Amino acid sequence: MLVFILSLFHVFFYPEFNKPGLTVSLSNIKQAKGKVYVAVYDKQSVFLSMDKMIDRKIITVTNSGNVVASFENLPPGQYAISCFHDQNGNGKLDTNFLGVPTEPYGFSNNARPKFRAPSWDETKFYLNTSGYSLNINLEKW
Repeated sequence: MLVFILSLFHVFFYPEFNKPGLTVSLSNIKQAKGKVYVAVYDKQSVFLSMDKMIDRKIITVTNSGNVVASFENLPPGQYAISCFHDQNGNGKLDTNFLGVPTEPYGFSNNARPKFRAPSWDETKFYLNTSGYSLNINLEKW
């Protein structure tokens, strides 16, 4: 009984443990090498900024197919995800002379506009108190 009471105390007085989780499944990984970079943004004003994401994961790719990135302790709200598969391990998304990505990439809601980056409105989703899971299909342009 004491354990139950202490557990309730902990849940109500330490709310960071009640924050929902976000699970991002990345599919269509064709080469078992390099790393996948996954960035989480919580504001339209910083979306796609290389240094202003609220969280990020770097996952070493050991198999083709899928990888999963999990983010914990995010408060409920609007978010957007950008990700890419750094196949050559240089730590960046490579592009051609026109700025078109030459490595697989993806965004939340699988937004894939041609000739421009996706907007916040095309990629945003709402993380509620029960958490959220999404799948992003990595593709080349």
